[in-house]
Amino acid sequence: MIRTRQDLEALEARSLAPYGARSAASRGRRHPEPQDPLRTAHQRDRDRVLHSEAFRRLQHKTQVFVAFEGDHYRTRLTHTIEVSQLARSLAAFLGANVDLANCIALLHDLGHPPFGHQGEVELDRLAREHGLGGFDHNLHCLRIVDVLERRYDFPGLNLTWEAREGIGKHATPFDAPEPPEEFRGSPQPGIEAQIASLADVLAYVTHDLEDALYYGFFGLSEVEALGLPAVTQAIADAGLHGGVPQRFVRMGGLTRRLLGGLIHGALQETDRRLGLIGPAPTADEVRAQPEPVVALPADLEEQVEAMIGFLLQRVYRHPKVEIMCDKGRRVLRRLFEDFVEHPGHLPRLVQARMRAEGDPDDAAHRARTVLDFMAGMTDQHAVELHQQVFDPSTRLLPHID
Repeated sequence: MIRTRQDLEALEARSLAPYGARSAASRGRRHPEPQDPLRTAHQRDRDRVLHSEAFRRLQHKTQVFVAFEGDHYRTRLTHTIEVSQLARSLAAFLGANVDLANCIALLHDLGHPPFGHQGEVELDRLAREHGLGGFDHNLHCLRIVDVLERRYDFPGLNLTWEAREGIGKHATPFDAPEPPEEFRGSPQPGIEAQIASLADVLAYVTHDLEDALYYGFFGLSEVEALGLPAVTQAIADAGLHGGVPQRFVRMGGLTRRLLGGLIHGALQETDRRLGLIGPAPTADEVRAQPEPVVALPADLEEQVEAMIGFLLQRVYRHPKVEIMCDKGRRVLRRLFEDFVEHPGHLPRLVQARMRAEGDPDDAAHRARTVLDFMAGMTDQHAVELHQQVFDPSTRLLPHID
């Protein structure tokens, strides 16, 4: 028996918690189109993200450590896959819409430029210098899915309002942009978006810790010295200790145990907060709360904040990371300034888009086109393009066209 979309929507109606997003009750898409006969609206969202060019480019974009610096560092793509796994699990445990939570998780880093956070800092500075008001990867993600992707008869991916809300209101300790006007009707997004935001935090804290240990940025003894009960317990449960060689950290299951404890704590705290709303809180009641309902208990939140502070000092500001990111920032600045001054150096497809969407002689429009192009680059593409534009001895490869 083949299940149709209507069958799946009926299953959602029966099985989801009252606050779970029903695909049949979606607020719709920007461009009207017929519904799929088999997939729900949020399954269709998920599939469109997976097949997008922006998603594929994540495999060659920096998470923390520049991808071509080592084979086992996490990239934006592997981080995104890990976030989606955590989001699916949390959504299933909480009775939320797994497909929507998965979609938002797959979306959440689509707007990141090359060279990680410092690449975003540099593009933000360049955008402000050229009168564009700045650059934020969450808001740029919305621009990708609403305008820049070109696979259908309409601009962008034409995702549902709920999927787009999840990006417009994505919030972590490093990301808290002012959401666009259309998403300001409530203090919080839906529970699936909150799940994706927490999954992002849990993934990068635990996996950046694992990567840094594996590559010797610090030892287990220094992590133990932080005195964080959740971390200390995970180290003990994994049978590890300060003298264990770094290469055994992954095999020892430290991340698995640390994540397990954080997830259990998040589920208990989320259940508690949902109970404070009422016996059967709806999606709109979840949105109306002054604080997120998907959260860690206070003690675990303090420990995660301490881990983020430790990683900030020992990893994100490590000379190896700073040097590579500064090189990336210089690459982006030189390319940006060259393309704005000499738009004829841009690939022909980008030049065609510039002409189709506005006046190429308008400085702001030209800078916006260059910003969109550069934000979509992978690390390797940016480095190779920099060589082709500025190194007289480098051949012009086909992708310059």
